[in-house]
Amino acid sequence: MLSANKEKLQSFLMGTNQFFIPFFQRPYVWKTENWGELWENILEEYQEFKNGNTSSEHFIGTIIIKQKDSERVGALEYDLVDGQQRLTTICLLLRAFQDATEDTSLQTWIKNFLVFTDSYGQENIRISHSKIDKEYFQNIVLSQNGNEELWNEFSELNGSGLEKKLDAVNRINGGYVFFRKKIESSADSQDIRSYISIILEKLPVIHMALSKEDDVQQIFDTINSLGVKLTIAELLKNYLYSKNDVIDLYDDYWHSVFETDEDAIDFWNRDRNSGRIRRTTVELFLYSYLVILKESGVKMESLFKEFKNHLKDMSSPELIDFAKELKSFALVYQELPDGENLSEISFVEHEKRFFHIIREFEITTIFPLILYIYKKVTDHSERVKILSVLESYLTRRTICKLTTKNYNNLFLSLLGDIKKKEEINSTVIKTELLKFLDNSNRFPDDEEFKQAFHNTSLINKYSREILYCIALYQLNHEYTDNPKLNFNGFSVEHIIPKKWRNHWTNLAEGADDGHRDYKLKTMGNLTLVKGKLNSSMRDSNWENKKEALKNFSTLKQTTDYLEIADWNESEIESRANDLSKAAIQIWTK
Repeated sequence: MLSANKEKLQSFLMGTNQFFIPFFQRPYVWKTENWGELWENILEEYQEFKNGNTSSEHFIGTIIIKQKDSERVGALEYDLVDGQQRLTTICLLLRAFQDATEDTSLQTWIKNFLVFTDSYGQENIRISHSKIDKEYFQNIVLSQNGNEELWNEFSELNGSGLEKKLDAVNRINGGYVFFRKKIESSADSQDIRSYISIILEKLPVIHMALSKEDDVQQIFDTINSLGVKLTIAELLKNYLYSKNDVIDLYDDYWHSVFETDEDAIDFWNRDRNSGRIRRTTVELFLYSYLVILKESGVKMESLFKEFKNHLKDMSSPELIDFAKELKSFALVYQELPDGENLSEISFVEHEKRFFHIIREFEITTIFPLILYIYKKVTDHSERVKILSVLESYLTRRTICKLTTKNYNNLFLSLLGDIKKKEEINSTVIKTELLKFLDNSNRFPDDEEFKQAFHNTSLINKYSREILYCIALYQLNHEYTDNPKLNFNGFSVEHIIPKKWRNHWTNLAEGADDGHRDYKLKTMGNLTLVKGKLNSSMRDSNWENKKEALKNFSTLKQTTDYLEIADWNESEIESRANDLSKAAIQIWTK
């Protein structure tokens, strides 16, 4: 049974109480806004204290603990089920006060809240952190020199320079530095004892104590359902590694991939687009991995539930195999081209080009298929051939404006088919794709592809990507050193502007206003420029527009057409033909 009482923080940080943060808990994640709110609460309570208001207090949340089954003499050991963020922060704050004063008696008083001496005379840290934060936390709390080295690194920084560096360091270090800065700049150094008393007595929590019969796993699920949201990865880690036969494998199969250092934690927690929703990298990976296992659709919202259903009846050896395979797929996922690596590429960087295209086309349902291919096809040249087939298929369908609604089912079907094959290669992938003949899945031929450049209008995002890839192709044929183009900064420009009626009266023979309005949106009238033309230049006549384009674009897709005397529908048709020829060479069927 849960018992709940209002408690002062002092009751947790005294005597021989020791709290252990389970390894499956999330790392310390508080940031500047959380620290700042706590500091403001303390300053408000300090002012109330100075004004003689002894009843004022600030409730700061809930702490849930469960006494451990321990035969250790000289310490009361508890699992800290919920509240580690608060108690960790309070300890960092207390240590910052300890280091900010030169009063040795005050230092000793504060220290006794952070560490205690057991009946054997052994000094123990009050809060024992899990693997991720253990070293950082202990280094600060147990420092013998007032955290001099860490403080010297930050003491002269202020403003944006300080904020930027705080964002870049480990959260534990960041919390200590934040509070040390606040203490040095805005606390009354002659009254530190009052600040400590306020922290310990005027920031109460709701203390919930679990009995030995209470199921910690169930409590975790309850906390999560009530809004203290654990991530999918944290829930899976908790569920998988709480099994007795698997817990010893945590270091090798989870920590070594997802939590090995700050870079790894940052990579897996980074937000990415998944359709219209932002998801973390680890969520997208776990989604892809589960789809591979099940060969069926999975809803992101029920991802953990699906994992639980998949794992619940597994034997210990099967769970161990699952943990091993999860790690092996995660290591592959880490190597997929992404982020900054895609901002500037050359035409011959085939893998990066493929991932650039699916990013810009927002085709996320293909990732389980791609992850499986990367895991099973280790030969780089064969992998590139497979990506080229998929790139051609997706790009042709995009330019031809064929539906994407069935992509999820298509990629699931393709995944299931290739998992049955003894060998996966580009021929197998192409053969499977060519089997599809209906509009929802078919692979457009050259003639349909060519006509799309003459007749379809795409959203700017897609047009920009297609023109970018054509520009890479043309650069690759023009130069021998495989030059790169930075994608950032390019925008799509209509050569005949959308507002053409004031300055563009040169309709081609047989054309009318409606025909022009239609043709100016097709690929033959679109080009890439760096930056954006101002409105007067954008809508100006052809003579002025040519001069502007010379200044804003050095790409062959633009410069080859700037000597034409009169730009009209006929020239749009001719340029569409040129672009389609290049596209057919890039995206072969």
